[in-house]
Amino acid sequence: MKTPIISSFDSIDLCQLSQARLTNRMDEKFLIPMDWLPSLLQAVSTDYFMLEVNQQRLLNYHTLYFDTPDNQLYLSHHNGKLNRFKIRKRSYTETASRYLEIKQKTNKGRTIKKRIPSHSELHQLSVEERSFLRKLVPLAPDLLEAKTANRFQRITLVCKNMTERCTIDLNLQFENHRSQVGHDAVAIIEIKHRQHIRSSKLFHQLAQQGINSTSFSKYCIGRVLTEPMLKANAFKPKIKQLSKLIQN
Repeated sequence: MKTPIISSFDSIDLCQLSQARLTNRMDEKFLIPMDWLPSLLQAVSTDYFMLEVNQQRLLNYHTLYFDTPDNQLYLSHHNGKLNRFKIRKRSYTETASRYLEIKQKTNKGRTIKKRIPSHSELHQLSVEERSFLRKLVPLAPDLLEAKTANRFQRITLVCKNMTERCTIDLNLQFENHRSQVGHDAVAIIEIKHRQHIRSSKLFHQLAQQGINSTSFSKYCIGRVLTEPMLKANAFKPKIKQLSKLIQN
């Protein structure tokens, strides 16, 4: 990623970003080759702010996902169940902070995210964290165990009218205690909006390039790539799409 393109955006800080939290939102995801990203960013550079933390705009994330021993959360995603959950701990390197986060996909297609600061080890769930989970997730927190992790770098854009956020994830790595898989030729774009994605400048640029939205879960794809024995029929088209982008 060329620095001049990133630096061409007006900056926004974490305090200002809170005005566009969008914890109850609609999400649209897009996969593009990394080679396409510079021109895409250039085309929208006057329409969005870019998050800057400690003078850094390409921010590092480390996420660990939890599931039950029989993979109830993963299988809910695989089987297309609505009102499904992801449970994760995410470390934000530049701010030296960590959160326990719950993401719920409702039967209305909306994404609701709730989180609390985490002060325990990444692989552990504290008493406070278990209490938080018990109130919001329909399974016993004591059943949860660490399953898979990912690392990536992220660019965060905020529309200047504060009604839309966009994350662009780069240099993605999936890992567990047995294997590690990296993908640095693909960018994952997620547009988070309240209602009207067609007003998004970024969406229009993607549409002009013939890029359609797609469902793509870093959690589920990471588990498939690092655990080949998992049931994965529903995700095979996504793996094929990812492989095609990498080959191209």
